[in-house]
Amino acid sequence: MLDRHIWGTVDRISPEAPVPVVDVKKETMVPGGASNVANNIVSLNSKADVCGIIGDDEYGMLLVDKLEKLGANVSGIMVDVNRPTTVKTRVIAHSQQVVRIDREHKEDISKRVEDKIIKHIKKIKSSVNGVIIEDYGKGVITRSLVKKVVKIFKKHKIPIAVDPKENHFDLYKGVSIITPNQKEAENMLKTKFKSEEDVILGGKKIVDKLKLKALLLTRGKEGMLLFHDREVYRIPTVAKEEFDVTGAGDTVIAVLTAMLTAGLNYKKAAYISNVAAGIVVEKPGVVPIDFKELKERLKNEKPNIEKIS
Repeated sequence: MLDRHIWGTVDRISPEAPVPVVDVKKETMVPGGASNVANNIVSLNSKADVCGIIGDDEYGMLLVDKLEKLGANVSGIMVDVNRPTTVKTRVIAHSQQVVRIDREHKEDISKRVEDKIIKHIKKIKSSVNGVIIEDYGKGVITRSLVKKVVKIFKKHKIPIAVDPKENHFDLYKGVSIITPNQKEAENMLKTKFKSEEDVILGGKKIVDKLKLKALLLTRGKEGMLLFHDREVYRIPTVAKEEFDVTGAGDTVIAVLTAMLTAGLNYKKAAYISNVAAGIVVEKPGVVPIDFKELKERLKNEKPNIEKIS
């Protein structure tokens, strides 16, 4: 995806309709979606090999160019002439989103396109230390694609992390870890958590049903809950202020997976991803984690992980 930001100020309401009039000051375009995950990974001085779909259009070419300049490997990005490049346009005034406009197609990719993705994944599998599946429900993450990816990497004990789409719940059986937010977890189980006990029971159900090694449940201002080895840990948020949660989930899964591939355990990896998320939500718009800023914050943050179950 390409994230397009239109920045401006609001001083009046339109006489044509009860909507704010945004006086545009600048416009920016940055990698979004799975591309933002890749941006976060290269920001950590790690290597990212991006697999996905763009349309045969100027936005797609712009996205590929931006990823190449960041240092990501884009040889796994396929052009699908039957759909446009997904573009999310956010209008932001005084650090607050006014409106978001989406340009996309959500139909499943064809078998031909899926086969091209799998062929590329098989080609690079021996050089991969970790896999991230970003499921935005845009048609790329199909049942057969997930099955093939899990089969390729699971036998080599490569960690597979998934940022899930709730209505694809049963697709992720056998992956290492998923990182849903609380609402997504509720939708997965078709229930509503009314207490922390409900949240804990719900998280344990998801781990058992999908046979996961771990589950990292993000809860906004409430921080995170990590489910691992039949135990549950609470990780409080470290954000000093909250400007914009856009892209925070991308940062979480990127940092989490990078730390796991570096040999850290799930508790340490989850803690560092929580600190990283706390940094990016303090900034407006979609921004990757700054490696130096993360290291500096980790020096000053006292690890706060509480076992609660």
